[in-house]
Amino acid sequence: MNTPIDHDWEAEHPVGGGSRAQDTGAAPARGRPRDATRDAALRDAALEVLAEVGYRALTMDAVAAQARAGKATIYRRWESKLELVIDTCTQLARRNIPQPDHGSMESDLREFLSAFAEFLSGPVGKGAQALVGELPHEPELAAAFRDSFLLPQRDVLRSIIDRGVERGETSEHAPVDTVVELAGAALIHRLMLTGEPLDQPFVDRLLREALLPLLQRNP
Repeated sequence: MNTPIDHDWEAEHPVGGGSRAQDTGAAPARGRPRDATRDAALRDAALEVLAEVGYRALTMDAVAAQARAGKATIYRRWESKLELVIDTCTQLARRNIPQPDHGSMESDLREFLSAFAEFLSGPVGKGAQALVGELPHEPELAAAFRDSFLLPQRDVLRSIIDRGVERGETSEHAPVDTVVELAGAALIHRLMLTGEPLDQPFVDRLLREALLPLLQRNP
């Protein structure tokens, strides 16, 4: 039987016996420290399993097998699959989606939406589709996904538009809430329902034909 590749093993099983330092508050036993580079591999494995089987069928055992790691390695980082999935989505978004501020609302919107579209079109896209389909049936997941992933992206988009208002690029009466909701809805609709590419031409058309006209119209 193949042994999982788990670089945290020595930290979990220090030489010289099983210390209960973690329970007593004493100094931790010597051993190899946690390998932070494993976090990304574990998140990638979680995303792959999520895309394949969906949230309800996802298990820590399956993620451990996909990552060729011990299950204890995962539980030291995330206490539940809910934490693992939400952290995976949040960290990927932080790493891949910019918060542009170049002095032009149109330019900033294009950069943000282009990066978000590319993000959703990549490996995370399949996981997102599997996850979004579960949200109506998993209230705890829906709340965590909204607070940790969706709302921060919405806030970035809103801040771009608010700066445009301050610079006089658009009316202070612009329907900001509508534009923010429309932008997110258009990307998700394209990703999950139409089967058409979520590419740069689509982002440009969305900006040119829908978002900018709404923002720049006279009240």
